[in-house]
Amino acid sequence: MFAFLPGIPGQDELKVLARRIDTARHNGVPSGCVLELDLLSIPPETAGFDPLAMIAGGGRPLVLRQAIAAIHRAAEDDRVAGLIARVQLPAAAPGPVQELRAAIAEFSAAKPTLAWAETYPGTLSYYLASAFREVWMQPSGTVGLVGFATNATFLRDALDKVGIEPQFVARGEYKSAANVFTEDRYTEAQREADGRMIESLQSQVWQAIAESRQLSIEAVNALADRAPVLRDDAVTAGLVDHIGFRDEAYARIGELSGGPEAAGTDADNHPDALPRLYLSRYARTSPKVPAPQIPGRKSKPTIAVVTLHGPIVSGRGGPQVLPLGNSSAGGDTIAAALREAAADDDVSAIVLRVDSPGGSVSGSETIWREVVRARDRGKPVVASMGAVAASGGYYVSMAADEIVANAGTITGSIGVITGKLISRELKDKLGVGSDSLRTNPNADAWSSNAPFTDEQHTQIEAETDLLYTDFIERVAVGRKLSVEQVDEVARGRVWTGADAKDRGLVDELGGLRAAVTPRQGAGRAGPGHQGAGAELPGLVLAGHVAAQAVFATGRGDTAASRREPAGPIGRGSDRKCGPHDDRGQCPMAGRPPILTILT
Repeated sequence: MFAFLPGIPGQDELKVLARRIDTARHNGVPSGCVLELDLLSIPPETAGFDPLAMIAGGGRPLVLRQAIAAIHRAAEDDRVAGLIARVQLPAAAPGPVQELRAAIAEFSAAKPTLAWAETYPGTLSYYLASAFREVWMQPSGTVGLVGFATNATFLRDALDKVGIEPQFVARGEYKSAANVFTEDRYTEAQREADGRMIESLQSQVWQAIAESRQLSIEAVNALADRAPVLRDDAVTAGLVDHIGFRDEAYARIGELSGGPEAAGTDADNHPDALPRLYLSRYARTSPKVPAPQIPGRKSKPTIAVVTLHGPIVSGRGGPQVLPLGNSSAGGDTIAAALREAAADDDVSAIVLRVDSPGGSVSGSETIWREVVRARDRGKPVVASMGAVAASGGYYVSMAADEIVANAGTITGSIGVITGKLISRELKDKLGVGSDSLRTNPNADAWSSNAPFTDEQHTQIEAETDLLYTDFIERVAVGRKLSVEQVDEVARGRVWTGADAKDRGLVDELGGLRAAVTPRQGAGRAGPGHQGAGAELPGLVLAGHVAAQAVFATGRGDTAASRREPAGPIGRGSDRKCGPHDDRGQCPMAGRPPILTILT
């Protein structure tokens, strides 16, 4: 170590060395430390498998539930004195931002916190920052509290020009996934649903900012009307506490947390500056040494967390293998995890964490069936909805004893859609010949060479009606509503978690912590229960739903040029299992270990 120091170490260098030794002695957590968090993006729901990052020594990223659990733990940890975060989110899904914000707000109620940014690029970025006790911004920055908008692209005229004909069948009128192909502008139903969605999100965010910054909702809305807000206006209006740079913000959090006064303090080099620790490192430290198991005494009951992340497909699914890859939630993979948790006598309850825009009918139905079977075996099941749990994502959740969603979760989309794109005219324009041979009339029904015949269209309409009827009837049973009540809020319409709760589609608002934390209620462990959380890491799926795509895919993906109807939504496919877990094993290869994640 000393070989890299210029000359003989002086007093300041020895103090730095002493702090490092103190860090090692305290399981990586020095006394009186300030936690650091870099929020250029929201931590992902699950971590994918990135061999390039492993080769570069980057390791596995901190996932959302680990970050939230660490913040809650740090709020009660005497070794942690404060929290500072760079909050500069570009685009993000509202649900996960709300989960993270709730954890930060709880920490802020106990200890000093400070958010700083070069600029706050969007509404949700500032919304998250407003949960901190102090909000800082660089002089050149602005507060991008501009509100919410939804944009849609329509390809109908372009498809007509190139010679592609869309043919889709949907139930019901709000199921707008195929509108990108079939329409040239918003339909009234899509405009109504999307308009209500962004109104609900705005109401949630405005209220939270108003409470945190001690402003009226009207004042927040007036600021949004002229946003982005420049620095002087931001300070005068009460959105920002101080204009300053990173070094000044770090000196200030040190002062607030019990360190030297901020004025003239170099927080990076001052010998008496409080030690700092990245939240990712803190999250991987052990909070305490577990007590040895007493012979003859039963261990604490365990809550198993099964994570469903990404589009639902038939068969097996898996995480993204590279950052630009796609993840999928295989019906067989998730069903196997649910069966294993249900069969484990040490598991007292199951939490199904859902972050999915939907997927194939058969894959969704397979998972739904295992939720029903787990309940039949006496295992309570709670569905926890993440950024989006729409269509197929709602399908797999509806049989749970209880559904918990963030207020900003995009859910609902209870409907069915299927269809194909016919490219015969385009092929003719390009001089591409095509022909078909078939043994039976419907053998090539899903070919892109020809539209559906009248008989085929009638059959598809009947199948779509059947699938939609099954969907709403199962929702009615799971939610203890009449079919008529379900149909009123279904028909393919998306809702925020808050609106879904008002309509009986969701039981409680909150994140994964609210679903896992033991307390009384349907699908919960009984009173006095102290449960340990566990997950099946080999069966946890990884990936990332782009924030920009949440609102589009929340209404359903397009099922083009295929046989299986997409209702719930998306394209069904069989995926092969790959080496996706920490041991380099296939998620279905043998029984994965149980890892404690919450106590």
